[in-house]
Amino acid sequence: MNELLKRVLVAVVLIPIVLIVLYYRGLLLVISLLIVSFLGCWEYAQMMHKAGVKISYVWVVFNSLFYLAFVYFQGWELSLLWLVLFLAMGEAILTWTKELSVPRLFATLFGFVYTALFPAMIVRIGLNYKEYNFLLALILLIWIVDSVAYFAGKKTGKHRNITAISPQKSLEGFIAGILAPWLILIILYISKVEIIPFSYLALLAVASGIFGQIGDLVESMLKRFCNVKNSSHLLPGHGGILDRCDSILFAGSFLYCALEILLK
Repeated sequence: MNELLKRVLVAVVLIPIVLIVLYYRGLLLVISLLIVSFLGCWEYAQMMHKAGVKISYVWVVFNSLFYLAFVYFQGWELSLLWLVLFLAMGEAILTWTKELSVPRLFATLFGFVYTALFPAMIVRIGLNYKEYNFLLALILLIWIVDSVAYFAGKKTGKHRNITAISPQKSLEGFIAGILAPWLILIILYISKVEIIPFSYLALLAVASGIFGQIGDLVESMLKRFCNVKNSSHLLPGHGGILDRCDSILFAGSFLYCALEILLK
């Protein structure tokens, strides 16, 4: 079975599941992002081990627990962050080596943010902002941005190597990805279709068009540092959980922060 066929078959199975989860939200969303947190942290630890930064696999469990804590114990954020920092520094002190402890400490803390805090922030959007289905709209826009950026870059991309992290990414594709959600907003406005207020749609456009693409670049940076092509081979034809979720992790966390600042 060739890679394209694998990619299509996995997408046919996963896309309806993702849409159902995002439509119903609630406990189903919490469980789904718990799986993403657990498997994402496992992939992250695996990648770091290949780079010689041997993060303890205990953090795969810890991050899942902290993910649940950030979802359900709202108002305790600073205390939870202090506890994470205390545990990570305690581990670095107890397992001290001059060459490895400090890099491992910072890699561990970033892994917590990436695979526990970001998923929790995404779930909070679904649980705290129930009037509109922001997550479903965000995912749909990210899929559109990814497709537009890919095909625009492939067809018209002349200015490549805009970043050493992803030499094949073109300036034309990146700009097309930023503009794509705004074009959709204009079409909806002209058509007078208001599923979500346009002020919120503007936030979704920024989240998907800019921060979604930044998330993809961050994941590329991690893979280049670890010298791997994919975060894992868990999803045939697609790579790993982090390969599929990198855009939503950054776009969703930005959207949560923006909503919290603007509405509270």
